[in-house]
Amino acid sequence: FVAGMAAGNHRVGVFSFSRYDPTCTFSTEFWYEISHCETTDIDDNRCLVLQRSCKLLVHEVAHLLGVDHCIWYDCCMNGSGHLSEDFRQPMFLCPVDLNKLETLCGFDVVNRYRNMYKFFEKHKLEEEKQWIERRLKEIVIKID
Repeated sequence: FVAGMAAGNHRVGVFSFSRYDPTCTFSTEFWYEISHCETTDIDDNRCLVLQRSCKLLVHEVAHLLGVDHCIWYDCCMNGSGHLSEDFRQPMFLCPVDLNKLETLCGFDVVNRYRNMYKFFEKHKLEEEKQWIERRLKEIVIKID
């Protein structure tokens, strides 16, 4: 199983979202055998594929920027060896990796979270939106 790979020192990344479709089932014996099942809620599937794809993109782009797998916390930058492990990983960066990206890219964390909130709201990713809401409350209180 490989969903994405990135080599920051070569500035190359490859991503695949095909295994993130919840209507697909993959053979444990033959990687190329895929079966499709019907689902009832297309909107739920769309949200799930978007959520999984966003995690993958953040993970691989962070690799392109030089951030390695996280060993400190449950984090979007944890490595994974199979899909169920990949799906269990959180959407967000831990404080250690967030600080690395902030240092590398020079963004404002509060503005980043506010923009992410708008994105999650627009795309109906409710759990992620609620996480950002809680995080913003903690950060803004500490800043003020």
